[in-house]
Amino acid sequence: MSSSDSDGSLAAIAWRGERVSRIMLGTVQLGLDYGIANTQGRPDVKTATAIVETAWRHGIRHFDTGQAYGTSEAVLGQALRDLGVSQEACVETKLSTAMDPTDLTEVADSIERSFELLGVERLWCMMLHRPYWLDYWDQGLGDLLRRHRDAGRIRHLGTSIHLPEEAPRYLTHPDMEVLQVPCNAWDRRIPDLGVFDATASNNQLCCVRSIYLKGLLALPIETVAERLPIAREASVRWHAIAARHGMSPPALAVRFALSFERPLVVGAESPEQVTDTIRLAGQGALPEEVIAEIRAALDPVVNDTIVTPQRWEDIEDAVFNPSAMRHR
Repeated sequence: MSSSDSDGSLAAIAWRGERVSRIMLGTVQLGLDYGIANTQGRPDVKTATAIVETAWRHGIRHFDTGQAYGTSEAVLGQALRDLGVSQEACVETKLSTAMDPTDLTEVADSIERSFELLGVERLWCMMLHRPYWLDYWDQGLGDLLRRHRDAGRIRHLGTSIHLPEEAPRYLTHPDMEVLQVPCNAWDRRIPDLGVFDATASNNQLCCVRSIYLKGLLALPIETVAERLPIAREASVRWHAIAARHGMSPPALAVRFALSFERPLVVGAESPEQVTDTIRLAGQGALPEEVIAEIRAALDPVVNDTIVTPQRWEDIEDAVFNPSAMRHR
């Protein structure tokens, strides 16, 4: 079954009268050397523009970035301007945690800077990049962001969640309209904790990122064994399932993630990766029996350390880019 509209673009997800791109383009890779599978560094400006253009051509209208993603906001903004679609694009960005959340002048200035770099008149969503910033919501931060929302400059407010245990306090917060959570075929803690059901009941939008687990699910077994040895057995089982069903590991990851029936935030280091993601997503979600097979094979060998990239830098024999990992 295909997840595509008649024009070949992926069918959007309906939410609060909006059509939200089923695939959102994540752009952290445009501003940082990012991810365990990244061997080439960030794309140059020409390639970055081609990535955004390819996403737009395939019907992607939602773009995810962040103030802490190096030059991502500037690169994305320039690409949108070059394509002439700045005011049509739906951009979400995140407040940098390098700031003091009680320094409202600094936070306000950073918001203006994001508007300037992105070249948009309105942000689709402004997110807290770290959930602990909600501790400062009633100290002026919430009022500041609500003023922007009430003025029509920001359409939605939300937060990026990093650990499953962080989610519950945001499920009932009246200002948290959009949540972004890590979830994939190896790490299903978010749905297993009932977060998807709760956001649906609250009419919140829950967007899913890290569907490749920072690239781990797309790597060859020998590369996983070299860069994150504790994940080798999981990778062996993962590749075996993909081979049995005549799929590549990336196809298995994308099609599993489609079963969440939520917008997926997926990054790319080349235009070809965008095209591949769209093509794989067009094949639709995995059959239930394959999802059950993955659970049965992976659950005995996957632990919290493997599915929590923040912990990878504490593993002595892991080889990856920890400085870029921290920004997600």
